[in-house]
Amino acid sequence: MKKIVEIEKQRRSKNRYTLRFDDGQWIGLLDELVIRHGLEVGKEVDSAQIALWAREDDTKKALEMGIRYLGYRSRSEKEMVDYLEKKGFDQDVIDDTLNKLRGYNYIDDLAFAKSWVNSRVLTKPMGKAMIKRELQFKGIDEEIIEESLELINEEKEESLAYNLAQKYGRRYRNLEPREQYYKIGQALARRGFDWGTIKGVLRKLNMDEYDE
Repeated sequence: MKKIVEIEKQRRSKNRYTLRFDDGQWIGLLDELVIRHGLEVGKEVDSAQIALWAREDDTKKALEMGIRYLGYRSRSEKEMVDYLEKKGFDQDVIDDTLNKLRGYNYIDDLAFAKSWVNSRVLTKPMGKAMIKRELQFKGIDEEIIEESLELINEEKEESLAYNLAQKYGRRYRNLEPREQYYKIGQALARRGFDWGTIKGVLRKLNMDEYDE
């Protein structure tokens, strides 16, 4: 058994306390855990109890950090896992945190993917191929990716490409027509549009005559 010899409020965290034991061991806990478990100087505890308190503290801390991380923007499950791993949490704590976040509907990969697609359409137009690569990088399941990409039909993708082509056309207006053709085509390809879509857009701009 160990005896609590000191309970001190942490300077950097107003809602956390440091508990020190007579054998030199110490542990940091949230104030609510100190109160709930009736921890006070002189109380005797064993190592198993301390381990349980530490686990409970990690779980609460991971959830708080996860919610704070979501405060900046929505996240995929993979992003959340990567974040909590970098913060040093054990896998069982991460799993518990993900389950809680799913239960609160704070983490939902399908909603995340659809939101990502809509955001790209509105703020940074690009082809479905590029968006797919981004979602794959975010760890989104292939079936979810395909479902979310249904938000962009062929007509919509061509419209996005056409608007971008007009923008690039203004940028390259001082170049020779053939060079404009290749510059615009390359720019659209870098944005993830397939060659069929690009050719259709260039045809609308009356530039298909330079296709060799």
